[in-house]
Amino acid sequence: MRGPSPFRRVLYVSYDGMLEPLGESQVVAYLERLADRAAITLLSFEKPADLADAARVAAMRQRLDRAGITWIARAYTKRPPVLSTAWDIIVGCLAARRWARAASAQHPAPGTEHHAPGTRHPAPGIVHARGYVPALIALHVKRASGARFLFDMRGFWIDEKVEAGHWPAGGLLFRVGKWCERRFFAEADAIVSLTAAGVREFPKLGRVREGVPIVVIPTCADLDRFQPAASASDEDARRRRQLGIDGAVVFGCVGTLSNWYLREETLSYLAWLSTRFERMKALIVTREDHDRLRADAARAGLPADRLVLARAPFEEMPALMRLMDAGVFFIRVCFSKRASAATKLAEFLGCGVPVIINDGIGDSGDTVRADGVGVVLPDTSRAAFAASEGAVRSLLADGGVAARCRATAVREFSLTEGAVRYAQLYDTLWAHA
Repeated sequence: MRGPSPFRRVLYVSYDGMLEPLGESQVVAYLERLADRAAITLLSFEKPADLADAARVAAMRQRLDRAGITWIARAYTKRPPVLSTAWDIIVGCLAARRWARAASAQHPAPGTEHHAPGTRHPAPGIVHARGYVPALIALHVKRASGARFLFDMRGFWIDEKVEAGHWPAGGLLFRVGKWCERRFFAEADAIVSLTAAGVREFPKLGRVREGVPIVVIPTCADLDRFQPAASASDEDARRRRQLGIDGAVVFGCVGTLSNWYLREETLSYLAWLSTRFERMKALIVTREDHDRLRADAARAGLPADRLVLARAPFEEMPALMRLMDAGVFFIRVCFSKRASAATKLAEFLGCGVPVIINDGIGDSGDTVRADGVGVVLPDTSRAAFAASEGAVRSLLADGGVAARCRATAVREFSLTEGAVRYAQLYDTLWAHA
């Protein structure tokens, strides 16, 4: 494979660690697909406990080296609040400036190797900021070196802080954060949003310069891993027997049922389903406390013999998701969630599994309704539960739904297609450097 041009350089900044599942699936997997298009340096902030695992660090470094990606791993600091983040930003700015100086010195743009004193040194490339904290680092490097600033916003972070109850609305942190947010919008050379619904809210957040490209790239999944089973297998049959779901109608949940996910409402809906479907089982695959989850499910009215709890490493998740007849997840509706895209939507659909979700979260409801790949509840009231029964029964009886789910995933949520959109955006930025 032909290597990337030495003049096409990208510094990718992530405040999430590559040694965490999110960083591995939502950063590394993308960058591996982009490494033949650019000379990529990855700056990430890793949890100290992860950095202490020498074997995992070595394995990740070897993986990134194989892809031709230079990895700068810095330790994430957690305490004291605010000051620790400020320290990480300073550390990140220093590392990013070193990258910019080295890039400009080692590979100046053609024809500019000997530029006149006092003229601006050629821009070192693109700084791709994944989120708001990395955007502070990227903005600093843009101002210091002329690098192009790609603001990959990943949602409305300031509003999330307020709506999650971490920051008071109108408080000092909120005001400072909103001031920074306006700077990001004003100075970004390109913006990526997870949802079209989020883009429609941009005028409330800041002013984007005319001509700046805005691209929607939702949270994607590796569809080579999350795919339907080719045919019924002995292994699937063994899993069903082991879990006690053989012959059952399986409604499933995966991952967390906390934070933005509506735990009580989800369990209440599963309990309601158990009264409407005689052979129903609720399969929940999560690393959360199972004893607490059983107690919460019992309070919600879900019989113990209908609840199946399991834990699984990331690599086994597709096989467990394929055992489900429908995936269920409800997310708290608020302003910041208009810019959110749940990874599990892409993963369920990739496996050919339809979903039952609530409306008002990013573009999810529109996509599910338009493509007929699930049921969208207007809210999580008892009335909405009851009104969904006919649609759920029709969904389970629809022999073509699995193929539609897969087609939607390939069109909308393919990791490969997401990487292509990023590559096209990089090309646009280089063309106008």
